Amino acid sequence: MEAASIIVPAQMAYMNIPARELRGFVDGLFPSLAINPLADSAKGFGHRYVSGHDVFLDVPKTFASHGPSEGLRHAGHIVLTDFPTKAGIPIPFLSRSGLGKFLEQAGIHRGWLQVNLFDSGIGIFAIAEGSTDLAQAIHGALVMHWGTFFDTFVEGGIEISFAISPQNPFLLVAGLENILAGIVATWNKLTVYVDPLEFFGSAGVSALIGFGLAYGLAGEDLSDAGIDAIRSGVVGALYSMSPAFGFGALAGFTAFRLGSGLAETHNDLMSGCFSIDRKSYSLLVEEICKGNPDVKKLLNYALPRFVLQEHANNLAMQTKVLSGNCKILPDDFVILKENVSVLKDDIPQLRNDGTVLPDDPRNLEKLYREALVG
Repeated sequence: MEAASIIVPAQMAYMNIPARELRGFVDGLFPSLAINPLADSAKGFGHRYVSGHDVFLDVPKTFASHGPSEGLRHAGHIVLTDFPTKAGIPIPFLSRSGLGKFLEQAGIHRGWLQVNLFDSGIGIFAIAEGSTDLAQAIHGALVMHWGTFFDTFVEGGIEISFAISPQNPFLLVAGLENILAGIVATWNKLTVYVDPLEFFGSAGVSALIGFGLAYGLAGEDLSDAGIDAIRSGVVGALYSMSPAFGFGALAGFTAFRLGSGLAETHNDLMSGCFSIDRKSYSLLVEEICKGNPDVKKLLNYALPRFVLQEHANNLAMQTKVLSGNCKILPDDFVILKENVSVLKDDIPQLRNDGTVLPDDPRNLEKLYREALVG
């Protein structure tokens, strides 16, 4: 538990440091490197991950384009002023300009791709401590007992829980490393020290007892009783391996059930806070309407006007039934002939080149006009 005794208080103390004060303190140590236009080309939240802060990708570009002086200032700004802050810098080669965009497409949040000085130091220390346990477990020198259980599973769980909140990838790897060492040590104990008949016998008997108590005495249904039987079997099997495993699993299941019960009680209390019975509502309306006739009149107008009668008239049961002797259309109806006459396509057409009479002479036109006028 050496790593846990250092990680837990250090993490708690670091989380209580305000981010703005830490940033101001670091900038005060290196005021000439606090601002760098090349590194801070992007603005806004998470701009360090977007561009300008990848030590192995962005700094060499500055060396090539602006010379060694600007390259050193760029590297100093990233390492000395940005790396110690809580926001940190992207892991080299894992920024968005590198492999970060592909990892984000795979479902990995960008927070796991950035680290700061504290996360790196604690994570590397935890990885170095867990690698010893893993190496001993692989070589078969790590014997599973009370101390090994807390040094692997408990310590790994603590490291993973503290890695999730600040999204520390190094501490997450260290926690998985410790849990893997515990799994390997458990496997070695199972294959060497634990009798298979005792292991499966304890699991089966515990499962039967748990099912009988849950279904027979507690009155649970088959689904809940089956889940309780599985839990009892797991606890019994772990007890056959080591009392540490049994007590640990029992404590975990107990904490889970207590948390579930407290959550249900909390939900019931919260639901009760947002509900009101009819009597309480009537008392509230009566208290509001006292001495205020306008409110009472408004509430009366808001009430629904349609009221159902307690003794409503029932519809008559005797109704007219349609008669069944209806007229049916005959089957031998008239059908139109199919061999109808069709107009021919080669019909004779009138000629277009007919003789056109010329206009009337002017003398006749004059006579027509005189006749009409007369």
